[in-house]
Amino acid sequence: MNKRSHEFSWHPSYWLAALGAGGLAVSFFMYLMWIVPHDGSPMPTWEYLSPVLSGHLHFSAGVRTVVTLALLFMVSLAFLHFYLMFWNQKAQRAAEKTLAYTGLLNTDAEIQLMTRPLSFAMTVNVCFALGAVLVPGLWQIVEYLFPLAVGAFAVIGYFALKRYGRYLTRMLVSGGYKSEEHNHLSALIAIFTFAMLSVGFAAPAAMSESLAVATLAATFSILFLVIAVVGGGIILLSGLLAMMRHGLHAQATPSIWMLVPIMTLLGIEWVRIQHGLSLHFQTPIISGKMFFTLTAIFMLQLSVLVLGYRIMQLNGYLRIHLYSEEFNPISFGLICPGVALVVMGMFWWHLVWVDSYIVTPFSATYWAGIAVLAVVQFYTLWALLRLSLRLFRYQPVTIASLE
Repeated sequence: MNKRSHEFSWHPSYWLAALGAGGLAVSFFMYLMWIVPHDGSPMPTWEYLSPVLSGHLHFSAGVRTVVTLALLFMVSLAFLHFYLMFWNQKAQRAAEKTLAYTGLLNTDAEIQLMTRPLSFAMTVNVCFALGAVLVPGLWQIVEYLFPLAVGAFAVIGYFALKRYGRYLTRMLVSGGYKSEEHNHLSALIAIFTFAMLSVGFAAPAAMSESLAVATLAATFSILFLVIAVVGGGIILLSGLLAMMRHGLHAQATPSIWMLVPIMTLLGIEWVRIQHGLSLHFQTPIISGKMFFTLTAIFMLQLSVLVLGYRIMQLNGYLRIHLYSEEFNPISFGLICPGVALVVMGMFWWHLVWVDSYIVTPFSATYWAGIAVLAVVQFYTLWALLRLSLRLFRYQPVTIASLE
């Protein structure tokens, strides 16, 4: 932790370390979301959580243990997220004073800077979840907080669109796109950002009792949903054609898995919008539609993960960048897919199987499904800690380069 190296240089992909920590914190919140009863509230709050932890609400010791551990992991990873956000903010400010940063702004790699608004959008989500379960009485004033959340996401969305607009207009005016240099899906980081904003706006749209606030939030959510879907389709098509022709760029291998978190975010956005429409526009939630949509998303995610894993077996990416001491900041892109699969898996397991009474809550079958997701979750946590320790083993003296 205290070793230093003048060879260390900051890279925009280090924001993905903060993003991964925040995402894992939210993934542990999923246990509270689905295990802790919260009738009358769309999500668990301190008032619902406290009786479970104190034993006043009848639960087995095993269930209380799961809830307690989930809360501890959530809080610990949230602190790691905040620390990594602070570290990256400080490092990027230092990097902005270098020639390397100026050079980055005039290359295709500029799009990597979309990791910053992406991570800040995650921070809003983490703060919202922490506030709900740790601050007594917060939900009583939540209608005053929803407009603040909408405002926070709007500010982040403005800077995200400004950053992406600069990149896109420069490319459209100046040209210079070469398919042999885009034989990967790294540009999906922008789509990831817009999907994160879309799901963020969808929270007030689903939970606010104010028609005006919910409608405004839903409008912004749909705006970023459309941008994500249209932009993602273009990037996916051009990237796949380039990879078919020139082969996958080895260093950008994790970009193959970027579709997984994007699909999770858009899937949750869809679920939240359904709840908002049900609350304010008397549109019924159809269980068959819920089953088909979430199952299709989850199956597609599994297919992408299997394809990406096979590719990583062939080019040795995991062996080189995760299991050995070789380090590349882009490797932090391996964290988000694991997080996304766990979160979407929780939604799919509970909304499709448990809510349909196919699986009984807290039965052996129920815990077997949760155990499968927990294996993925803790493996992802191990990967984050391994990569983060490798990063901070060499603290920076100067910001040398962005290459």
